[in-house]
Amino acid sequence: MKRMLFPAGAAAIAAIIMGLCMGEEGKPQNEAKSEGIALDKPQLDKGMPLMQALKNRKSSRQFSDQKLSKTHLSEILWAADGVNRDDGKRTAPSAMNKRLVDVYAVIEEGIYLYDPGKHQLMPVAQGDFRKTAGTQPFVHSAPLNLIYVADYDRLTGMPRQPEESDKAAWACLEAGHKAQNVYLYCASEGLAAVARAYIEKDKFASAAKLRPGQKILYSQTIGHPAADKGK
Repeated sequence: MKRMLFPAGAAAIAAIIMGLCMGEEGKPQNEAKSEGIALDKPQLDKGMPLMQALKNRKSSRQFSDQKLSKTHLSEILWAADGVNRDDGKRTAPSAMNKRLVDVYAVIEEGIYLYDPGKHQLMPVAQGDFRKTAGTQPFVHSAPLNLIYVADYDRLTGMPRQPEESDKAAWACLEAGHKAQNVYLYCASEGLAAVARAYIEKDKFASAAKLRPGQKILYSQTIGHPAADKGK
């Protein structure tokens, strides 16, 4: 194996950069920032049996500061809302396939919007916005927060306009399906997760450039576990 030689100062800088960017298993979590993050294909031939994952599912509010690997980041998002059939339909059901709920990922490097069709994270805002993702202190240092955002503008132009209560019910059901998919994936992979209602909604909406027709529903924090009894 050939060794690359660097001047001492350059080698030190390279080591620092690599240390900041490497996640679990030595894989870089985020190679691109302003260009977005291309995600690995999910590995569909692994994981524990469903009944065991249901048994292990719990909410955890204590997280280590270890970053998630690119594999975990990819599979969490695919579990939430990934394409699982040739016709483009997804892992979570949606009323009339309207796909009301988008999944935003908030990581240390910025805010990203998950694109299920391309299976990649699209850049929304650069910088550490984790404090906008929730009011609890653990949110601010956890490696990943998902924000579930309903886009009610997708219901315009329908032959029969749904009631406001119907819109809310459809969106909350869809977001709930996505969050439970993530919970079960995390149970299978030994990751910690918790769904939360407390979000700095105005600050996040401003940072993510949300439109008036978009409404924040709730969030989910994910990471490697610290000691936690769950509930």
